[in-house]
Amino acid sequence: MPPGAEHLKLGILRDFNEDHRNYVSACEEAGVDYAVIDVMSPDWIRRVQDSGCDGFLMHPPNDIQERKSMLDEVAWVLEQVLGKVVYPSFRELYIYENKRNMAWWLQSTGFPHPPTYVFARRAEAEAFLRQAPYPLVFKTNIGAGASGVRFIHSRGRALRIARRVFGRFHPALTFGDVRFSRKYKGIPLPLFGRVQKHYLIVQDFIPILWEWRMIRIGDSYFGHKKLLRDGFASGSGKASLERPPDALLHLTREVCERGGFRSMNLDVFETADGRYLINELQTIFGSYKPVQMRVDGIPGRFVYDGARFIFEEGVFNQHGSHLLRVMDLIGLLLKKNPSP
Repeated sequence: MPPGAEHLKLGILRDFNEDHRNYVSACEEAGVDYAVIDVMSPDWIRRVQDSGCDGFLMHPPNDIQERKSMLDEVAWVLEQVLGKVVYPSFRELYIYENKRNMAWWLQSTGFPHPPTYVFARRAEAEAFLRQAPYPLVFKTNIGAGASGVRFIHSRGRALRIARRVFGRFHPALTFGDVRFSRKYKGIPLPLFGRVQKHYLIVQDFIPILWEWRMIRIGDSYFGHKKLLRDGFASGSGKASLERPPDALLHLTREVCERGGFRSMNLDVFETADGRYLINELQTIFGSYKPVQMRVDGIPGRFVYDGARFIFEEGVFNQHGSHLLRVMDLIGLLLKKNPSP
């Protein structure tokens, strides 16, 4: 642990899905003091103010839109109103599982990405869908592991979805587009809590070879190849832990420097004609193994020395990569308030 860290206390924000537990185990391994704070409690602001914590760690949900929106609001109050240090930062959390905002960020910054269209009006969506080439990719605003992604092959189906999303007569009367799950004994159950209403996200279909998962957490960089299964790379469970190209390492750094991101995953399509297109930006990502990259079979990470990326051997992604986040937050807090 860095000198001075023994005087720090970190707040771990507990929400709905118990995703904070990896932060707990990471803090315990790092030997740093911590407190778990339930930010879905009605008196969470008092708990934060009384906690004596120097910085706060968050892992928002990725399943239900209203819950994610509430955690965004918590992060905004913590950082922008109370002046607390939140990790990841509000700017990173606000585009996490927010494909509308992510698409607008990519369009605004000019980084390469698949053409994506966000519609808020039924008439504009239907006009586009009537003339667009198919297939198209439909996405929900929230949903990890390709759970909110569909390939739409016909104009008729696309228009039916648009009418369910926006309503046939008045927006206040729409039930929205309901997805179904077969997790309960194969029985299709309507997921009313995840209904999609009042917006449509459409992406051009682009054939790809595979997808690269590129990661930056603090000063550590990783990358590996995600292989396709049933047309999807996200959620496929198939990965090849090989060295990522230098071009992708530099792209990851450029995106993070432009956005002020300390914890960010880029899922990048590699197309048959050799292009790299950013498909997703996620400040928190599935990290189920302690190794996210190998070079010549050796686990490790890259660090940037100001001119090039240098490989360092080791295992760095313990506790869902949260140990790296804990250590980076400690470094940021010590830099902000150096110990005497």
